[in-house]
Amino acid sequence: MKNRIINLTIKIVSFSLFIGFSIATAEEVRIMPLGDSITYGNSEADLVDPRPTSMREAYRSHLYYKLRDVAYDGNFVGSEIAGQGVSPSFDPDNEGHPGWHSHRFADHTYNFLNNNPADIILLHIGTNDHIKNAGGVELVLDQIDYFEVQNEQPVTVILALIINREEHDPIVSDFNKDLTRVAKSRIKEGDDIIIVDMEHDAGLTTGDYADNTHPNSSGYNKMANIWFDAIISLDGKPADNKALRDYPYTIIDKSYINYIYVNSESSYVTFETEIPDSGIAF
Repeated sequence: MKNRIINLTIKIVSFSLFIGFSIATAEEVRIMPLGDSITYGNSEADLVDPRPTSMREAYRSHLYYKLRDVAYDGNFVGSEIAGQGVSPSFDPDNEGHPGWHSHRFADHTYNFLNNNPADIILLHIGTNDHIKNAGGVELVLDQIDYFEVQNEQPVTVILALIINREEHDPIVSDFNKDLTRVAKSRIKEGDDIIIVDMEHDAGLTTGDYADNTHPNSSGYNKMANIWFDAIISLDGKPADNKALRDYPYTIIDKSYINYIYVNSESSYVTFETEIPDSGIAF
């Protein structure tokens, strides 16, 4: 059957749009990068010759660019500002705290969220614990749950199995195994947690490290890819899984799409696509 051409214009009111590879969110999604120096952007070299805070970006700049490229309306939130001097510019707000252990994070997590509420938390902590037990991270998750209950505000946690060191450390792998156990148990009980495996799926190699613990730019870019895929899997929606908004969805492959035009001022999306034999569904 000969392919037909279709031109559709869709009004965005209170939903998200997913068209093969491009997303436009209907409202701003607050994202909190929460972690230690791997979130903030410190490295061991900064202990000897410190860079300005404005140049510390970690994975956050890479992730911001990727989200912007698909018109995802994300707002990074947190009490810390780092990376504001990086070019091209990105949203430098975060909750990255170099040197912190997971138990120290647990003492502050509720206040972090109370001061800067988030729809999504990117959680990568435990590197400084250097133990096999993930109990400190579980306490952090308890504080997130407490915030949700006290404020009747749902939060999605994208929970990272932390990256290993350049010289493989078996303690990190054991920590991640326990963290997986903790997360799966909580998910079974209804916690809104998405597990991402930074240790294996990010694919960090020797050339992706600035030192034995911290990635360099290429390593952080690989981490950003994992965060990006997890965020986009949420279809751009804030974390209220009990009241997901409807959105138009096309199963058509991106190779059939001729162009996409997003008019943010009028909240309309127009795209032209060829309809393959398999059809198109909304």
